[in-house]
Amino acid sequence: MAVTPRDVLVELSWGDGGELRAALLTPEGRPTGDPEIFRPDDDDIQDMLSPESNQFTLADLSDTVLSEAARGHISRQMALLTDGQRLRLRIRLGTGPEGPVRLAALPLERIGVPDANRVDANGPWQDWVEHGYLAQRVRKTPLGEHPRISLVREVRPRHTMPSAVVDGLNDVVVVANAAAVQGDITTRAGTTRHVVGPGPLTYGSGDQDRIVEVLDGSRFRTRPVEPAPADVEAVHRALAGGPLAFYFGGHHVDGGLVVARQPESTDAHWLDGDTLAAWLVRERVPLAVLMACDSASPAAGDEGLHEAGLAERLALAGVPYVVAVDGKVRDGQAADFADRFFTSLVRGHDVDLAVLEGAGAFAGSDARPVLFTSRAGAALRLGTPAPREASSMPSVAHRVPAAVVDRLDERFRVCLKAEFCLREAPFTAVLADPSGDDLADLLNRTEQDLWRTRAEREELSDGERLHWYTYNSPRNLPDLTAESLHLALFPGYRPGRPLGLVVRRPASFPAKRMDWTGNERELRRLLPGLRGVVFQVHGEPLPAARHTAREIARGLGAEEYLVRAPEHPDARAPERFGAALGEALESCRATLPAGLSDASAVVGHLNDAGSAWDDLPGGEAGVLRAVRAAQPDIGDELLDAHAVGRSDPARWASLWATEGDDAATRRWLRAAHRAGRLPPPEAFRGVVLTPTMVDTVVLGLLHTGLHTDDVFRAWLEEQRPSDAVVAAAEVAARGEHAVRAEDLASPEHAVALDRAGLLSGSDFTVLDPRGQRLGSWTLLTRLPLTTSRMAWVLDRSPARRSLVGLGSGRPSGVPDYELLDELHDFRQALRPSLFTPPAGAWT
Repeated sequence: MAVTPRDVLVELSWGDGGELRAALLTPEGRPTGDPEIFRPDDDDIQDMLSPESNQFTLADLSDTVLSEAARGHISRQMALLTDGQRLRLRIRLGTGPEGPVRLAALPLERIGVPDANRVDANGPWQDWVEHGYLAQRVRKTPLGEHPRISLVREVRPRHTMPSAVVDGLNDVVVVANAAAVQGDITTRAGTTRHVVGPGPLTYGSGDQDRIVEVLDGSRFRTRPVEPAPADVEAVHRALAGGPLAFYFGGHHVDGGLVVARQPESTDAHWLDGDTLAAWLVRERVPLAVLMACDSASPAAGDEGLHEAGLAERLALAGVPYVVAVDGKVRDGQAADFADRFFTSLVRGHDVDLAVLEGAGAFAGSDARPVLFTSRAGAALRLGTPAPREASSMPSVAHRVPAAVVDRLDERFRVCLKAEFCLREAPFTAVLADPSGDDLADLLNRTEQDLWRTRAEREELSDGERLHWYTYNSPRNLPDLTAESLHLALFPGYRPGRPLGLVVRRPASFPAKRMDWTGNERELRRLLPGLRGVVFQVHGEPLPAARHTAREIARGLGAEEYLVRAPEHPDARAPERFGAALGEALESCRATLPAGLSDASAVVGHLNDAGSAWDDLPGGEAGVLRAVRAAQPDIGDELLDAHAVGRSDPARWASLWATEGDDAATRRWLRAAHRAGRLPPPEAFRGVVLTPTMVDTVVLGLLHTGLHTDDVFRAWLEEQRPSDAVVAAAEVAARGEHAVRAEDLASPEHAVALDRAGLLSGSDFTVLDPRGQRLGSWTLLTRLPLTTSRMAWVLDRSPARRSLVGLGSGRPSGVPDYELLDELHDFRQALRPSLFTPPAGAWT
């Protein structure tokens, strides 16, 4: 865990007579004494700003900024540093009279401090405190290169961004690469500048590649601005919604960034820094990183260096943290800095410490990274997202055949707690989980509840409680060693203890052509006692996570994988509907005319144009299903509009697109009912109504209470739903609280009752206290795993308990074939066989 730095605060300002004033402040911002004063003349200013400063001028600057009182305070703080701790020197740039040079332009990084790590009362640090920059026998290191001191420039912004934004949970890092642009540009002053294309001082997309690689194994998500080089509109769009950080790699000219004039063009265009600042502040982006030449350097005005540079302007506008470069960025430096900087952030370090780490990329050059902050006196911790606590993490998922790419079927819903903690034998599973929540924490809490429930029943324990660990997968799992695994699981790992392992795998990591079976075998060899292995694929939208999970499942030879879909898909702004729909349609090669601004307009076009997508796989229904998979919010809007406005029998397409998805079907039925268009089966004459679709519609009508009119009776009597669904309709006809123990006779009947909403107010543990009904065992793994349900399963015989890993049921002596048959039936009830669709039906 990162150690909080020790702060030293100094305020700089210009006096009325052009003197530089420096005051050591308390943590509350109050002066500790009279300020140190330095009156530079023009030669001093020019000398300070030149690359090779006269040491006497540098001594005057050093001993003013770091007065004897400040040096003493720094020395005392350095003596208190623990291993891994740093000192943070905050230089507050005060407001007031304008001096001969902007305070931000002072070469603070060249101020010298002792380079000795050890701080003795009679050592070099004490000599430096007493005699300052020119102290004899003191070997000094520039502040910008000191390994234990970070330097921060604080400004007073015109507007302050709420701290909740900086401390929030947004985890997106936007990466814009525009290094390849070239040509003439016109800047704000009407000046024409020429931007030279890629050459020895440019760095291509190496920084972007490094960022993607570093963040892929973390809680941050990368959003590259594509296509490269980034153009003005693409940058603007990428900032919508307020990402955590904006990274730019390219050119800086006259206080603005140089981007592409239009998509897929290398023609240069000037993006005014004030425009960028307005975008960042409006979208509340906490961090901007500008790897562009001179982006931290003040701009030359008519009468000297009086204009704020780009980085300072962004901070003055209210951006909390701005990292930029004072000097020229050379080949490879941007990529190296990006690697070091974002690796440090991933480890939870403060922004200034990440800059300190990244500064090593500029060693040996005149360039240096500079950090501005508009959060005076506040912590410099960026809101690194933490996994959601298990108490608030839903445990609902769906089992999916490995052949299926875009469907979820409510028949195969499971509770992850039961799916992973109530297992008969060692297992391996693959879970597509875009949220990337802390699954190990959820499972450990469940194991603890199981252990506590057993202890309360005074059951003798014959071992230790199983413990789940998280392992953040490297890109190449074949690199596994016992040492690397144990180190990754430290400090909780204890050899010999029964354990489960959640292997967190970013969806963007490669999955094909990897020996997943061999990797899983190696994990079990290196970790004795390993019972469960769950590959948790995370960090991308659901379609990408599912694709990677499928590939891993296939590589393991598994017939299924699990999907944990987002609870509430992110809503798009109304004005973004067209663009979002276009992105979704592109995924299935479908098109629509431009200018369709909402779902109703799309449905109107389909009514006018006839079957616009018949030549695509799955036709109109396939497109609607693909849109919903790619953009769930857009897909739901289309389903609603389609249910209300599409002509029959074509309206069948959207209802079929919800097949097996109870929540979506209920939404469709409610929308149609409100519009007075609840369809009987005859509305879809001439099209195929599949058994799964018929079951889903009938159960949806039962769940929504729309089962008392002729439409419901037509679906029930004319379409012949499955026996379990017919039985559910008969239970509903009995009235309230009509579920009986015999209704749980089979897994199919129990699932149908649950899907119809008829188990509300009923508990299978009460209906079937002895656990005789197969449907009760299906509900055990389908419904939330409560302590009362844990107690229910613990009341079962040792043989039946063995089915969920809670007892030894191996018969001794002569085999009891009747018992073995019974256990087989209960085993099947716990994990009903998946329906595998015909080739091409659900792909």
